[in-house]
Amino acid sequence: MKGDVEREYLSPDLNLLRMFRLYKEKNPTSTAKFWLYRDIFKQQNLSFGQPRSDTCAKCDALFSKLTAATSDGERLKIAAESELHHRKAEKAYTQLQADTEWAKANDDCHVICIDMQGVVFTPNLTHSNVYYQRQLANYNLCIQEMGTDDPPTMCLWHEGIAHRGSIEVASCLLKWAETSFTPLVQAKERKFIVYSDRCCGQNNNWRVLNLMALLVSRGYFSQMEQKFVVSGHSFLPCDRSFATLDKRRKAAP
Repeated sequence: MKGDVEREYLSPDLNLLRMFRLYKEKNPTSTAKFWLYRDIFKQQNLSFGQPRSDTCAKCDALFSKLTAATSDGERLKIAAESELHHRKAEKAYTQLQADTEWAKANDDCHVICIDMQGVVFTPNLTHSNVYYQRQLANYNLCIQEMGTDDPPTMCLWHEGIAHRGSIEVASCLLKWAETSFTPLVQAKERKFIVYSDRCCGQNNNWRVLNLMALLVSRGYFSQMEQKFVVSGHSFLPCDRSFATLDKRRKAAP
């Protein structure tokens, strides 16, 4: 994939050491050392793409339909539906970028993205016996404030503490807001925008709306908005953080 004008990005699943090993397997007679391979890699202006974890179920379904289509009319109909779907996704992403730039320029505006990571099981073993034994399910909610250099906040708990529904999401947001902000003084304003996917059991529900009303009534914010992105096309930093965590976890001994 292409990012900058001149820089080329490789798959995020790759790294220099893995590529060097593949090179040696393909060229067993080569005497090149790793340091030389690394220097040539840098000279070619190459880099590794930022990993992402989400895929779009609707895009996968449309691709399957397009593959199975038998007539030009059916293919055109599927292509039009796909184009509309991508336009909606692009519009949501453009709005997120605009709100992020606004938050950078205005101290009284804050934009966050929230997302729940896939269930992480403990212990993290790969032998076949693990699949037939009980494992502990761990849940992780990421809260990333846009327009800042602050690292994301990871709210981690296991199934023995709580579930992963709307109550838990609202509780994490309440704790984060009370820790990050103080109530406003009179005549002050502070706008708050929350971006998430449309998962009804976690983000898109009345409990999260009630939480927003509670934070406004307690004076933490003067205005709150909730905006949704198209699932699978979110391009949220939460997704990239989760993919990075998964990659590090798989590489850990």
